[in-house]
Amino acid sequence: MSNCHSSVLPLMTLAVIAVTLAVSLPSAQASPAVVKADSSHKDSGDRVYQHDLSDLDHDEDEDEDDHKYDHEAFLGKEDSSKFDKMSPEESKANLGKIVDKIDKDNDGMVTEKELSDWIDYISKRYVTEDSRKQFLDYASSPADKLSWDTYKARNFGKDTDEATSKSMSRDERRWQRADRDGDGMLSLAEFTDFTHPEEAPHMRELVGLETLEDMDKDKDGGVDINEYIADMWTPSAGEQEPDWVKTERETFSNVRDKNKDGRLDQAEIASWIVPEDYNHVEAETRHLMSQADTDKDGRLSRQEIMDKYDVFVGSQATDFGEALGKHEEL
Repeated sequence: MSNCHSSVLPLMTLAVIAVTLAVSLPSAQASPAVVKADSSHKDSGDRVYQHDLSDLDHDEDEDEDDHKYDHEAFLGKEDSSKFDKMSPEESKANLGKIVDKIDKDNDGMVTEKELSDWIDYISKRYVTEDSRKQFLDYASSPADKLSWDTYKARNFGKDTDEATSKSMSRDERRWQRADRDGDGMLSLAEFTDFTHPEEAPHMRELVGLETLEDMDKDKDGGVDINEYIADMWTPSAGEQEPDWVKTERETFSNVRDKNKDGRLDQAEIASWIVPEDYNHVEAETRHLMSQADTDKDGRLSRQEIMDKYDVFVGSQATDFGEALGKHEEL
């Protein structure tokens, strides 16, 4: 049996929160959601693969100042914390280096597309780095390809019990879905889809299926209201149903069960746990453009960005900022 099988991984943009998501992910890795202090209280949002760019509250108005959120969206949470310890001079100097990275065609202007690509990269950096690290546990180079037999031998061994065999079959099904070219091997990009299927559109249906299999206890092919509630709440002896459970019952009927047949099918589950209705990267890009594009030409000059450095990376440091310690280079 795998010695590293897990169903827990940090959420891309909520990476600082440890959580349990019942969608079973590959043996060498884990999956995202929102933590609850009380294990008996897990609302339906706990299963959702969030795509926020920060775990901070955010005003959706493009013209509103919301710099803490902007900093995390532009830098990522870890680097945002580093910038908070820099003096304004250090902050501006490092912003200049980032602008050089964003300006792919080196024309001295940052287009909306270049800014969007950067924010998208930052939002997915954890996924990319995590997958690369796992991949190199098996392969000697990112250019290599990984075979199913190698992965299986490492994670499951030769002697498997029923539960391990079931887990192995599930991983193999996901492996085959991630194998875009059908050669039986996974490149680093394909392995990223395997370990983080919530980020790959062609894997979305499978994420819904895996969740359905987890929740469908009577194996009738759908999740009824009782299975939906049981996934979130197990009452103690004599415990009355709390108000939040009643709210979830209403959510099941009014929101989740789109075809009103009394149960959730695979497509309904996928639309719930891998939502597609809002593009946070596009929204944040428009917001930053509106904040910094003073001449309204649809592009950001280096000077426009530096003039608004507080919007992008503005340091929280006081005059004593340098005393907080040397920062690592980005």
